[in-house]
Amino acid sequence: MTSEAQGSARARAIEWHIRLRHGDDAAWEAFAEWLAEDPVHAALYDEIEQADLALEPLLPAVTFREAANDTDIDDRRQSPRWRWWGLGGGAAAAAVAAMLVLVPQATNSRYEVATGPGQRRTISLEAGTQVTLNGATRMRFDRKDRRFAALEAGEALFQVQHDGARPFTLEVAGRRVVDVGTVFNVVRDARAVRVAVAEGKVLYESKGRTISLDAGQAVLDTSSAEAPRVSRTAIGSVGAWRKGRLVYSGEPLAQVAADLGRALGMRITPAPDVADRPFSGTIALRGTGPAELERLTPALNVTFRPDAGGWTMTAAGAER
Repeated sequence: MTSEAQGSARARAIEWHIRLRHGDDAAWEAFAEWLAEDPVHAALYDEIEQADLALEPLLPAVTFREAANDTDIDDRRQSPRWRWWGLGGGAAAAAVAAMLVLVPQATNSRYEVATGPGQRRTISLEAGTQVTLNGATRMRFDRKDRRFAALEAGEALFQVQHDGARPFTLEVAGRRVVDVGTVFNVVRDARAVRVAVAEGKVLYESKGRTISLDAGQAVLDTSSAEAPRVSRTAIGSVGAWRKGRLVYSGEPLAQVAADLGRALGMRITPAPDVADRPFSGTIALRGTGPAELERLTPALNVTFRPDAGGWTMTAAGAER
């Protein structure tokens, strides 16, 4: 990438950093597409985000003075926050970088972190506590409260240092997960919220009840009115996706398709005739792209067919 192109991409990364503070689903989908265009985009976005986070401790020592000639300024002027839109190239990047320094962040300490399909990222919140985001995942954190997180979509593994006076709290789809010193994995998708515990204990709060989950236990909580379902899970399978393994014990192929999509960076839609079919076994991921789907076809007893937006998982031998 040329220096000019990189400067333009950096300006775009700054734009995304600002836009996603209040971005809707359409904005996040567009952001994921931008990340997928070039691996450099993710690195540049991370650079801007880390620079912004590094400024937070310095803001209390900064004095923001009133303008000396307020009466001489046209009241119809644009907000300084958006004035950079009229600039181009490196000037835009410089203007927005300056804006990140000059605009106080105290009014909104929450910030969002996202990964594109097939990407992973680890966020260190404080000593002993970190969160690893799987692909196609979106989360919110709080600069003023390192013991808070919210999972908006996707999957993440949490390794939490217990503090009885300051419990770590995760919000997910109107539910809460409170740690009691633990390692746990959480998935949020259109079908359900799933929590599995590898170490320690968590308290899962949903639908007016609190469920205690110990290591080796999991909960499946669908969007229906039925109570969350607790089951046993192999401790070694919790967060195994970080090592390229997906472990199942009777889960529906719809879940397998979603997990593969996050890991491989592909949109995989299960056909109705296979979506609820249970699958048990371990999938060891060795590659990416269509070749990896082809390799997995016999083990899953399905066929992957390209469609307009990605791939469709159908029953093996199904006609086109």
